[in-house]
Amino acid sequence: MKNEVDIYINTILKKQLQKFKISNYGLYSILNNVRKQLNSIIKHWNDEEFINAIFSTVIEEGHFYKPYISDKIGNLVVLGIRNSLLEIAASVNYKEYGLTKALSIDDIKLVTSNAIKYFKNIDINALSSQINLDDDYYYNIVKKYDIAYTALKELGRCSNDKLEIEFSKISTVPYVLEELLIIDNKKDNSQQITDIANGISNELAPGLAKLLKNILDNKSSMLYVDSFKYLSRNFELNLKVLQFLLSHNVIFLTNNFLIKNGYVSKRKNLVQASHGNTFNIKAIQSIGDVSKKYKNDLEKKLEIKI
Repeated sequence: MKNEVDIYINTILKKQLQKFKISNYGLYSILNNVRKQLNSIIKHWNDEEFINAIFSTVIEEGHFYKPYISDKIGNLVVLGIRNSLLEIAASVNYKEYGLTKALSIDDIKLVTSNAIKYFKNIDINALSSQINLDDDYYYNIVKKYDIAYTALKELGRCSNDKLEIEFSKISTVPYVLEELLIIDNKKDNSQQITDIANGISNELAPGLAKLLKNILDNKSSMLYVDSFKYLSRNFELNLKVLQFLLSHNVIFLTNNFLIKNGYVSKRKNLVQASHGNTFNIKAIQSIGDVSKKYKNDLEKKLEIKI
């Protein structure tokens, strides 16, 4: 039986993608991927702990999506639609989907804004109880990464009245990223991600892999990126990297969040994730607002005055 997710996909998203002249292969790859992701999110819509945890990876974008209805609707659209195989059509790999050029920022905004307008009128609370899944995409993923998911659950509990939370550190053996075992980067000590690739791949992009290998080899205690999307738009890859970092006692820092095994904190007033290769200098200069507890450490590690 069709539900509101199917109606959105068949009457709105499908028509938009067809106007972009995406190939049938690309069209149905995206539609099936979005359906799987939206259904999994909405199935857990009333599970506040779970939803807040997985939405922590996208709120740096979702909070700023237009038209603004609520963080929850914005986050639904980012995680379920923007962070899907739609990314391939907007990346350097656009030719895989039969396009002559990548989708523009305006094309993507059209997709996301129409999705927001649609879902704002849907009773998602009621829809949640109607969804039965054989493949519960997000639930199946979080079960694999205990440290990462625990940290995200605690981060999801943070609020403007409670900006930091300490919790019991999870003891575990360091998580192994297979991709790092084959990298020889003795002469490459870069601390920046320099990748030109789509952001939804299941595999670590070469630049990110080298950066993580350098962190491991040099015993670095922190990885800083602008926002979660700068790791990946692939939800599982984000959790995999987070599991790796936290199990090696490395802090993960964005312009809005500080996450470590046993402690999380957030910025009171979120700053928007950057676009492309631009960076929010004011956000970097005020990174101490993310965690007053680690303000002095952040100054030293980032070599900036906060």
